[in-house]
Amino acid sequence: MHTHFDAQRRTTLANDRRFGQDNHHLLFEQVDVVELSRHYPGPFFIYSAREIQRNIEEIRSAFARHAATRICYASKACSLLEILHVVRDTGASIEANSANEIRRCRAAGFSGAEIVYNGVVKQPDELDYAIRQQLHSINVDSEYELDLINQISQRLKIDTRICLRVEPNVKADTHEGLMTAFRAKSGVDLSDAHRLCGAALKMPYVKLCGLHMHVGDQVPDAAPFREATRVLVNLARSIEQQFQFRFDMINVGGGIPTPYRYATDMGDGGPANMQPRMGAADFAAAVIDVVHEWRTDIEICIEPGRKVVGSAALLVTHIVGKKHKTLLNERGDTEGHVEWRMLDAGFNLVPDYKDWYYYVYNASRIDQPHQQAVKLGGPLCDGGDYFRVGPLGDQFLLPSASDVDDVIVFLDVGAYQIESQTSYNGYARTAVVLIDQAGKARLIRRQETFDDMLLLERDLPASTMVHT
Repeated sequence: MHTHFDAQRRTTLANDRRFGQDNHHLLFEQVDVVELSRHYPGPFFIYSAREIQRNIEEIRSAFARHAATRICYASKACSLLEILHVVRDTGASIEANSANEIRRCRAAGFSGAEIVYNGVVKQPDELDYAIRQQLHSINVDSEYELDLINQISQRLKIDTRICLRVEPNVKADTHEGLMTAFRAKSGVDLSDAHRLCGAALKMPYVKLCGLHMHVGDQVPDAAPFREATRVLVNLARSIEQQFQFRFDMINVGGGIPTPYRYATDMGDGGPANMQPRMGAADFAAAVIDVVHEWRTDIEICIEPGRKVVGSAALLVTHIVGKKHKTLLNERGDTEGHVEWRMLDAGFNLVPDYKDWYYYVYNASRIDQPHQQAVKLGGPLCDGGDYFRVGPLGDQFLLPSASDVDDVIVFLDVGAYQIESQTSYNGYARTAVVLIDQAGKARLIRRQETFDDMLLLERDLPASTMVHT
């Protein structure tokens, strides 16, 4: 495993469009990561605008044979304003999962007509705001929600485009928590779809424009998408025939995976969906082939998130401590030894730490063989705050000379980490740096301060007492 891991490191440095090396240091989009770490307090994330653009272009090229494709970036993957600006500049549309995400999209310059609104819980005030924005569509998740939209759109007298989200009952080979089309909380039963579409067609301001689904996240192969698209198409055909009208669009959701273990990696690490067999082209073919059996003149809407930003960021952390520990059994007998390297980043910044695989490299010594087995511990008080999924089980490989103050990077951390950070143990949420299209690095979010952490407790109304 040592040999496979180090061979992949060399392959990545030699062939990956994002990386290079100079003066023993890792380069990311031709920027020296170690030098950059001297300008910003760690840990922090670095995003590449170029990689986001390249990923969107890959998706656009994959769907080239269906001109009426709308790419709606799933903003929940990373909703920083500057990241949304990069997405907007590619000409893509966007998907939001709450009223505040819609507000972020609007603040980033997206028009209402470029926004698709998802979510399993849309409260009346959120729907009121969304309907006023005249969105491209609202993906309706329940009969209750449909009735709310009917009431609010009538009160506001605003035409409201909707898609009905259905659960196609298709299982995907991914983490249980990432499956959204099989025994999930999302969507309505297939058996209810005809009745709900019929009801929607009678609502004066509700404009039924399509059906929606989402198979899941980080799905490793295309078969579930093909199967679920066929379910959706067959349902759409039946509804069109029954009610004698035509849908404007079909929304197949997202799910294009990011390869956290690259195709050339011959080692081990993480579950099967870390090294997916599917890319954007496979996803597109699975969807388009089935849709074209039905119609070629309909808009296909897709909602990629992880695929757009997953490969576009690094986490920059540091070795801040080290220790040698003995493994004892319950009788006190020695069973082995562990070299620990302690980092200033833990599951407060990388919530996926328990079952997600990341390449971890020493950016300060990127040209040295990574062959020493170590455990990587985070700064939090929890005994479980260490990274579990490495090339050697719960151990990682670093150069033998790795020491305190060396810069350690986690690759492919662009999706969901910024959104899921916590201030557990009083640790600050991180700064974020963007390497823009011109190759210049600039701060796009500052590190949280202690005063920021106390703001919600200090900034209170004069009287907060409730009398009962």
